[in-house]
Amino acid sequence: MNNRGWMIILSLLMLVFSVSAGIAEETVTGTPAEPAAAKLLRFISSFDAPPFVYTEAGRKVGFEVDLGEAIGAALGRPVEWIQRPFNIPSLASELRAGRADAVLAALTATEGREQYFLFTIPYYLTSLAVATHRDVDWEPTAFRNGLSRAVRVGVLRRTTAEEWAQRHLQATRVTFDSPARLARALDNREVGLILVDEPILRWELAKRHYKFKVVEEGIDSQVYAIAVSLSHPELVEELNRALRKLEKDGVYQEIYRKWYDATGRLPEIGK
Repeated sequence: MNNRGWMIILSLLMLVFSVSAGIAEETVTGTPAEPAAAKLLRFISSFDAPPFVYTEAGRKVGFEVDLGEAIGAALGRPVEWIQRPFNIPSLASELRAGRADAVLAALTATEGREQYFLFTIPYYLTSLAVATHRDVDWEPTAFRNGLSRAVRVGVLRRTTAEEWAQRHLQATRVTFDSPARLARALDNREVGLILVDEPILRWELAKRHYKFKVVEEGIDSQVYAIAVSLSHPELVEELNRALRKLEKDGVYQEIYRKWYDATGRLPEIGK
């Protein structure tokens, strides 16, 4: 083969290599990168405080479950629920260790708890209430005077109800780990009255059909808020934006009406 023939073959080979390299480069650079997976939003809850958080037929349900899922949707983050006992120092430790992002568990925002958490704007206004047996001749004056040590009052352990009873009542406090156990204690007359968050008390009375009566209500107005680690103020702002968006879009109101008799004015986020 003469020189001219070799030159033609060499030119064709160079063209083939050039085209192949171009195709390969286009394949590498033109293929869109896989989108990064959205970061999980991990909420801790006890799942024993209906109607806020509880389990039913093996499913996690409640006002706060719906609220948490809606917050995740507003932020574009899938939600994971982590069950832990209601214990303030332990919950704070879980957040510090990075095993969860926030606590959404019918948690009252108080000044004392600010040593453990940063709080979002409030999403629920509540108060404490007292129930006793229907056959009890209730004496409001005796209650306002703190009762006597002969009276046994049931409260949930490590809650604001326990703190309130410690400050205002001389009655003997008996603590329990769940609202269901608290109500059974009154039903069995292990205690003479129970002091607990009013929405939780009303739920127990409606669902369990106990022969109790609510004798005091509107005690110590409180607010629920989402708790975040002290080292993550940016997450507080992110959650606050989501809460305000849910209210603006009417999602919060829909969730509230689903779980409560909302014939009057609905609560406002952050107030």
